[in-house]
Amino acid sequence: MENQATSTIKMHIEAPIERVWRYLSTPAGWNDFLSDIATHTRGKDSIELGDQVQFVIGELSYQATCIKWEKPYIIGFQEQYKALFPNGDNWSYELQTSFLLRCLGCNTEVVVDVCGFHRDNIMQWVRECGEMGWRQSLFNLKCVIELGLDLRNEIFNYPRLGVFNQTAGQQLLSEHGIREGGNVLHKVYPNSPAALAGLQDGDIITQIDGEPVPTYKDFVRVLSRFYRKNGHARIEFFRDGHRQVTIAHLTYDDRFTGMIDPTQISLEDVAEQRRKASDA
Repeated sequence: MENQATSTIKMHIEAPIERVWRYLSTPAGWNDFLSDIATHTRGKDSIELGDQVQFVIGELSYQATCIKWEKPYIIGFQEQYKALFPNGDNWSYELQTSFLLRCLGCNTEVVVDVCGFHRDNIMQWVRECGEMGWRQSLFNLKCVIELGLDLRNEIFNYPRLGVFNQTAGQQLLSEHGIREGGNVLHKVYPNSPAALAGLQDGDIITQIDGEPVPTYKDFVRVLSRFYRKNGHARIEFFRDGHRQVTIAHLTYDDRFTGMIDPTQISLEDVAEQRRKASDA
């Protein structure tokens, strides 16, 4: 697609292709490894060409229309997303996601292709989030199928800084005199750990607790190490070309982690709670 980017993630799973297919082609299968709620609009227990499915994953909801289907090799969706932000605002966007299953004897390779990322900051953030998210999700699918372990909470529920960040481009790094790479903060949310630590929009984080974070993937990897810990993270960052250091107290607040249970509270109610907290 013109002026759009794509991403591709792969995972090898030790299971026959028919078994893996079930997880990607049924609402129940999706609920078993990723979604909190997956509902076929016509109540069917399988997803086929032309079908529509409503998904809710934490604070993210979307409607997916099946546009590719070749059992048990290909299933693809046109997706309309609605993301809930920490201040209670919603933001909508569209993507296309395809799953290609390749039979490797008794094993299966799953290839996820996602396209539709416009080349602006927020969609590039969605792309980087999505790439990391699919790595995590396919790993959980592997764990569910091979080990019988659903680790989604352990994988996704790491503490956060409360920022909208992405890998800083080379031009921006050069302007700040940064050689090692880093993550630029496009948005520091009010009352977040980052804001309370004095971080501001436009800052570039280069290290967390002494670990370099040259890419978004590294940023998530380092924060994930604080899982189940009372995280006081040393943040090294650049502002106006000057290196600075601060301490941030990481949080599990669902406004910044997105880890809500939509089976217990509606996204509309969560949005209202967040708007009230933001206005307070």
